[in-house]
Amino acid sequence: MISSFDEIFKKLVKAQKRKTISVAMPDNTSVLKALKEVEARNLAKVLLVGPKDEILDNARKLDHSIDTSRIYNAKNEKEIAKKSVELIRNGEAELLMKGKISTPVLMKAVLDRDKGLRNGNILSHVGVMEVDNYDKFLAVSDGGINIAPGLEDKKAILRNMIGTLHDLNIEKPQIGLLCPIEKVNDKIEETVHAAKLQKMAENGEFGKTLVEGPIAMDVALSKEAANKKGLKNRIAGQVDGLLVPNITTGNAFLKGMIYLAKAKVDGVVVGAQVPIILLSRADSPIQKLCSIALAIYLS
Repeated sequence: MISSFDEIFKKLVKAQKRKTISVAMPDNTSVLKALKEVEARNLAKVLLVGPKDEILDNARKLDHSIDTSRIYNAKNEKEIAKKSVELIRNGEAELLMKGKISTPVLMKAVLDRDKGLRNGNILSHVGVMEVDNYDKFLAVSDGGINIAPGLEDKKAILRNMIGTLHDLNIEKPQIGLLCPIEKVNDKIEETVHAAKLQKMAENGEFGKTLVEGPIAMDVALSKEAANKKGLKNRIAGQVDGLLVPNITTGNAFLKGMIYLAKAKVDGVVVGAQVPIILLSRADSPIQKLCSIALAIYLS
């Protein structure tokens, strides 16, 4: 089981083949600073798609020397998104990363039926965090793509998250289906969905995993809380992942952990032909670096 970003970095350093990242619009210092660190650690190669002059100008500010043959000059966002995806389809790169480009423009190119990166699966965002007072990774999904998923969407999101955790060598992921209470209440739709998803898991629909829901946050993260509530919960205090009911919940939890708990948090979109590194403009270089490292490892 991989439980820290340091472990991921060590594995990537030992890897013999370096993956290549197609970066859409890396013309700001925050993205370039993370990419400079990627190259300094010899974690991956990068291809940069965007306005060449702006990329080079910002690179100079960071004292970062860039081989101009690795820059694909493109001016507008639609052209940048198309070329970034094309590099993946042509086999020149194995990962896609969002720079300053707007998410809807990039995702439109990714989801293009003829020239995109669809493979028939739903795309979903998996946030993976490392927190000082939790002894392993905690995954959260979906806090970045699907706004208000229905039951069928949640089934696909759950499969994507379980697959990601399996890739992190977690043999039997323990997943909590996050709700405000532990009982099914017809007025709270996520509790109904949670009960159905748990039943599906018990019937073997999601493979080797343990799914519990409905489950509240305190019980998911603390066995003591479960005992105080008189609940015999199979995964209390041991969760590897949380399936959240909507994008607002997932986004707020991830960002709250970053700013209040100083957690290391990354974000990767899974379900396409390749992992997609999808970050906020406010994310720090270390968050970007951790996300890049995870995506390289998953690829």
